[in-house]
Amino acid sequence: MRHTIAFSSLKGGVGKTTTALNSAYAFARRGLRTLLVDTDPQGAIGLSLDGVSERPGLAASVHDGELPEIVKTRLAELHLLPMGTVEAMDVDRFAQEARASEVVKRLVERAQDDYDLVLFDTPAGLGGMTRLVLETVDHVIAVVQCEPLALRSLPRLLELLAQLRETGSSCSLLGVASNMGSFRDPVILACLEELWQLYRDHVFETSIPRDSVFLEASRAGVPLGLLSRRPPPAAAVFDGLVAEIEGRLGVEQGGSDDGPIRLVD
Repeated sequence: MRHTIAFSSLKGGVGKTTTALNSAYAFARRGLRTLLVDTDPQGAIGLSLDGVSERPGLAASVHDGELPEIVKTRLAELHLLPMGTVEAMDVDRFAQEARASEVVKRLVERAQDDYDLVLFDTPAGLGGMTRLVLETVDHVIAVVQCEPLALRSLPRLLELLAQLRETGSSCSLLGVASNMGSFRDPVILACLEELWQLYRDHVFETSIPRDSVFLEASRAGVPLGLLSRRPPPAAAVFDGLVAEIEGRLGVEQGGSDDGPIRLVD
């Protein structure tokens, strides 16, 4: 395995899960063996995909001590590990049990030889499962909605990363992904410009647009690229984003077996 990456945000509702899911799909389409792990007790990845939310996942492994079965998808390079069911009253206890069982660390160790990328969708906030994941992974992508409150919360995540490094964590900021952008709304545009001014060296050039097609994909329970036989234009945005991520990671497109693909066998 080459890299472990968390998608994180202090604020909820910024499109973090959507970004993680569609990035995972785009990575897999480019030939990288990708595992997408849901560490949000709400089960956001499972809720985003049809036929996934009821499967046992990370929650079951915390309770029984066994690493869960990975969910394979129709795209051979993309595998999923959903959260499973965590009762609302057990969220805090679940995070404590996950830390005690070292389930994230064990999962990463298990994935060493099987994947090029392991991506983690984390819950909003900086405690609980988010902090546990950040203590384990190599990189974090901060997902920021183009609105004032989300922008103001970004320094808190950067402060946590600095503090974790002081305690021995190797996690570093890979980049900032701007979400729900629009060049037509002056407030959103001003926030995007401020983001570029403050974090120019970290912000990905690819900005994820505000588009109702994301709601259509969520309703259908699929990544954007599988919404129809002709994927909507917004799906191509994630090809651009993951290309930038690959560039920062030094990952060769297509993985270790990259090369021409014959049309006819």
